[in-house]
Amino acid sequence: MLAHGFQILCFTAAGASDFALAIGDALIAFTEQSSKFLKPVYPGDTLYPMLEISALTPQHSTGVVTLAATVHNQKDELVLTGEQKILLRKRGGVVSDAR
Repeated sequence: MLAHGFQILCFTAAGASDFALAIGDALIAFTEQSSKFLKPVYPGDTLYPMLEISALTPQHSTGVVTLAATVHNQKDELVLTGEQKILLRKRGGVVSDAR
């Protein structure tokens, strides 16, 4: 029996980490996600997810944070790689209401 890939992917959710606390109400949207499932995961495996900021793309009043996601198993085998993009409001940045 194998774990479904999306069960493994959920371990990389930025909202389930300290990252969500750090960005607080600056979060506007989770805009993109990609992943590659590299090895099977079995019941009883221990998984070690990691998110790393791999790019920052500033915009006028917002910015995009790109996170590289990896998941290793208890044998230190890479079982998943991926990338997530999150749109954030700049701190102190004012978004004007263009009416």
